[in-house]
Amino acid sequence: MAAVPKSFNMAIFEREHQSADAAALHSGEHQGVGDNMQEFRLAFSSTAKDNSRFIAETSSQNEQAKIAELFGKFDLDGDGYIDKKEIIKADKTPHKVDGADPHLFAAFLSDRYKSLMATSNDEWGFENNGVSLKDINKYVENIHAFSQTVTDNKGDTNYKLTLQGKEREVTVHVPPNYDGKNPMPMVVMLHGFMQDKDDIARVSEFKQKADKEGFIAVFPNATGWIGEHLRWWNVGTNQLYRSDDVDFIRQLTDVIPAKLNVDQDRIYLVGFSNGAMMAQEAAAKLNDRIAAVASVSGGMLKKQDKPKGDMNALLIHGSSDDVIPARGGMLASIFGAPRVLSSLKAFEVWADANGITPTLRKSSGEPIQTYSAVDTASGREVTFYNLKDGNHDWPGGPESTTAATKFKATDAVWNFLNRHNKKELVARVRQA
Repeated sequence: MAAVPKSFNMAIFEREHQSADAAALHSGEHQGVGDNMQEFRLAFSSTAKDNSRFIAETSSQNEQAKIAELFGKFDLDGDGYIDKKEIIKADKTPHKVDGADPHLFAAFLSDRYKSLMATSNDEWGFENNGVSLKDINKYVENIHAFSQTVTDNKGDTNYKLTLQGKEREVTVHVPPNYDGKNPMPMVVMLHGFMQDKDDIARVSEFKQKADKEGFIAVFPNATGWIGEHLRWWNVGTNQLYRSDDVDFIRQLTDVIPAKLNVDQDRIYLVGFSNGAMMAQEAAAKLNDRIAAVASVSGGMLKKQDKPKGDMNALLIHGSSDDVIPARGGMLASIFGAPRVLSSLKAFEVWADANGITPTLRKSSGEPIQTYSAVDTASGREVTFYNLKDGNHDWPGGPESTTAATKFKATDAVWNFLNRHNKKELVARVRQA
């Protein structure tokens, strides 16, 4: 494995738990050993840790040695694999490893278990006995390889990274006023079904917004069903294939901020349609690093992980959407398709996760109902714009047929995201 910049070394391990603030907002901390990775997420006590770096800045060779040493401590039965039960057992009674934190290693394994399994040293794809050292080293090597390609070039730069044996694509748009000295917000934009990263960039006009407002915009591609066609983000529990898209987003929010000067308290997720579903699920699972999420013409599947902690959320949905029905039910009214909650119910789920009570008011001059749940003391905010007779599109975009033409989803999304900061939220929640 080639040497990597010190600034990035072992960021995949330390990013989620590098501060007490991040740990305080870590969600879904369960001790179960079920197949649901949200339920499998390990508990982590910020008060029990000194929040030091997982592994000191070292060479990649020493990094591999530390991983191997930790692996030996977690492989309790010595069969060459670490399974879920071994992770929990070893994490409860960790052996001291010089320069490495076994608790953070356990969190790393549990959060990425699905991806590590699918990286798989079993070429036939039947490996089900746990994660091997080869799996872990290959995963780390692929992240380093991606990291080494990221530059601070202005405008669009296309990158490829390998995850679970698949090549994934992403475009990073750096605005012209980026100088590398002042940290910038970062927005990850997820396209809809049968779209790609270029389509959503064009429809949302988020590159132009990034240039005007001064933030880094990231446009990843989902995987496709037929070659590169019919792209679909793998959201929910009834998944059609093994792609771990939450981990893909996790890698983007690890690597890019390690190479560009990103304000890590202002990393946001935005999605359209199926991408909005993915944004909501990823925000629920990556609660430690995402400051706010915005869903446009999306939905929340009945069978997907729900948010369990503080997360500012914006939902925008048209009442006449015939693809993801605002009233809830089957997607596109196709028999056997996954079912979504109503938009209002999804709003209530987000409000409940934040511990705030929804209220309703009608905006004047526009055919829009605005549902808002705000706690001014803590800074928690959940908002739902219900667009009367709105269709399944990006409202206000160049291809929009939504009647509320004066409503610009791009402006509404950025205005919402721009007023939220993860560090400030943590501090205000604690004070409240």
